[in-house]
Amino acid sequence: MRKFATPIFFLCSFLQAFPLAHAAAAPQKVQLKAVPLPFSSVRLTGGPLKRAQDLDAQYLLDLQPERMLARLRQRANLAPKAEGYGGWDGDGRQLTGHIAGHYLSAISMMYATTGDVRFKNRADDFVTELQNIQNAQGDGYIGALLDAKGVDGKVRFQDLSKGEIHSGGFDLNGLWSPWYVEHKLFAGLRDAYHLTGNRKALDVEIKFAGWAETIVGHLSDEQLQRMLATEFGGMNEVLADLYADTNDPRWLKLSDKFEHHAIVDPLSRGQDILAGKHANTQIPKMIGELARYVYTGDETDGKAAMFFFDEVSEHHSFATGGDGKNEYFGQPDKMNDMIDGRTAESCAAYNMIKMARDLFSLDPQARYADFIERADLNAILGGQDPEDGRVSYMVPVGRGVQHEYQDKFESFTCCVGSQMETHAFHAYGIYSESGNKLWVSQYDPTTVDWASQGMKLEMVTNLPMGDSAALKITSGKTKVFTIALRRPYWVGAGFSVKVNGETLQNTSTPDTYIEINRKWKVGDTVEIVLPKTLRKEALPDNPNRMAIMWGPLVLAGDLGPEVSRRHSGGQGGVAPEPAPALITAEQNVDGWLKPVAGKDGVFRTANVGLKQNIEFAPFYEMPRRRYAIYWDVFTPTDWANKSAAYQAEEASEKKLTAATIGFAQPGQMQSERDFAEKDEESSPVQLQGRYGRQGNNWFSYDLPVDPASPATLVVTYSNDARGRKGGFDVLVDGTKVGEQSMERRTPEQDIRFFDVKYPLPLNIVKGKQKITVRFQAKEGEAIPGVFGIRTVRVEGAQ
Repeated sequence: MRKFATPIFFLCSFLQAFPLAHAAAAPQKVQLKAVPLPFSSVRLTGGPLKRAQDLDAQYLLDLQPERMLARLRQRANLAPKAEGYGGWDGDGRQLTGHIAGHYLSAISMMYATTGDVRFKNRADDFVTELQNIQNAQGDGYIGALLDAKGVDGKVRFQDLSKGEIHSGGFDLNGLWSPWYVEHKLFAGLRDAYHLTGNRKALDVEIKFAGWAETIVGHLSDEQLQRMLATEFGGMNEVLADLYADTNDPRWLKLSDKFEHHAIVDPLSRGQDILAGKHANTQIPKMIGELARYVYTGDETDGKAAMFFFDEVSEHHSFATGGDGKNEYFGQPDKMNDMIDGRTAESCAAYNMIKMARDLFSLDPQARYADFIERADLNAILGGQDPEDGRVSYMVPVGRGVQHEYQDKFESFTCCVGSQMETHAFHAYGIYSESGNKLWVSQYDPTTVDWASQGMKLEMVTNLPMGDSAALKITSGKTKVFTIALRRPYWVGAGFSVKVNGETLQNTSTPDTYIEINRKWKVGDTVEIVLPKTLRKEALPDNPNRMAIMWGPLVLAGDLGPEVSRRHSGGQGGVAPEPAPALITAEQNVDGWLKPVAGKDGVFRTANVGLKQNIEFAPFYEMPRRRYAIYWDVFTPTDWANKSAAYQAEEASEKKLTAATIGFAQPGQMQSERDFAEKDEESSPVQLQGRYGRQGNNWFSYDLPVDPASPATLVVTYSNDARGRKGGFDVLVDGTKVGEQSMERRTPEQDIRFFDVKYPLPLNIVKGKQKITVRFQAKEGEAIPGVFGIRTVRVEGAQ
């Protein structure tokens, strides 16, 4: 995951801040058209982004660095200075060590964006500790991973260097995404160097890269491509950045080792191969491809990255700017079945924002700024609790959902780490420069030090809730330059721009930049009015299913207080009560959604067929509530034709969700990890866009049960038995509860999916919190495919 946009994109910023610390930088092959102003040049002064930044800053200060470093010290045979944190940073098959990297990046960014020296002091101390750990390791390695048997991850890396490669999904030689974890540490060191001027961080990073070279440097391309089947974060990116920082081609050559041809090559040819791919596995590697393109000019890298961003942002993203269901991409523009459930992982939105910033630097188009605004104000702000700063893993978008808030001091998931960083760089990229042109891409309360032109400015605005902004020259000599103001696509009638009270007559077209070139002096003021209107954003494959937007803001409908996960069907962010359908003949949203007097940004439904009307508000202003972002909206005529089937489906889904104790999705990496998938001779499979697992021997999952109630095990199969005849037993904690026999489907038969129910009497589940469900192939036969496994209370299994 990227930490603040591709570092080369603010190399100029770093050189301005720390000109003596920087090593010889490699020349860029692709020149940037707009360079973001340095972190230190832009300060947030108010508004929701400043609130989010302040909450994050306090959180970073509350965390204890010694606890994040504890297991890194242990693996180097150094005594820990404090007990390590738990959750995903704990011992066992976890992402142990990843939080240390995230944290170093975050405090480095927070220092640069606030100037608070406490963060620099922490970063300096942290780098020193990592250097001590590296010295104790003796070979440049820094890491804390263990495999399931408690074997040090360093040993598994050494196995990898010998060509022993067992790779797939999240697992590489028994370790959970080990290069992903190492990438976080690399990125933290790089960010400390770039943003705090700590030369020691670069020295440690160089030795770290030398160790990585001993692991992969001599592997064949075939071996490397097998290795890259496991998530590896942005290793291609940090090594390319190291090349840029040192001008040493050795590191660019090492970056080549992380070029994943199965993904990069088809994307470079304009092929959308994303369906079924883990979203946040792909985004960081494509950020790396973009960095490689800037440094090398390689068109394959550049085309792949640009096509990828366009496909994800235009054909795979929700109204919030988030993407993915259960962390995976679906088919392009097939969003109707994607919106409900566990959607929109925070990490993915964070990385897409960084990629959009990078692309704007290469080609300053308003659409990149549009995406940043959408994702930052909705997916990112919407995932943070504005009261205490806790953040969400998933930020669901469905028709009756709630946040997946994480414990700030216990969970330490990937999304907790990502959002340590994201709230530290909201101000970065609001302003960019091209010579004597200042690009103004977002409207947030800020002060600006445009050092290259010797000018200082201030933005005063009541956006995003209001509709006006004023940019004032506060310091500098009178001179000619250009201010380019984004005219957002969402602005309604009444948009205007005034310079010193005089209205501009030529204000360009929506979704472009208005360029004002003149001789500017202290006191000059540009006033912008940006009226927001209500509008629909329907799904591409269902015009009746839509999100409601108010300017750049997603409006969420309030469905009541959040419920505990224990009562949410075991589905994380899924809440048990779906949103009702809205019935109205009004075609325009403002015909049925009316402002609530005295409540800024709050609207209430009117005449939509509800017994009790529903209030809508900007999503980021609705923490700890059940909500809906997507709504089914019908005309009375359509509803008359569809209501019976719609209501029956809704009732069935509601009943199943309420009765579900746990649901495992075979074939999806995160779900398989959550439910402790184990196997021998099995592999993921996809069939008609559905995920599953097939096997020649056995595989198993651990699912929760209610120790006081009998249950039913519901397993989804298909009639598409491939290869050998399908014949297998279904066992629960070693007890056979059923068996399946499947013949091969004939060519004239359609593929279909079906559920089989296996009763689990009370004596099987009594006193247990979970059971192990095992699929065991009969001798000479196979398990053709399992596409869903659900434990359901008896009353919900009908």
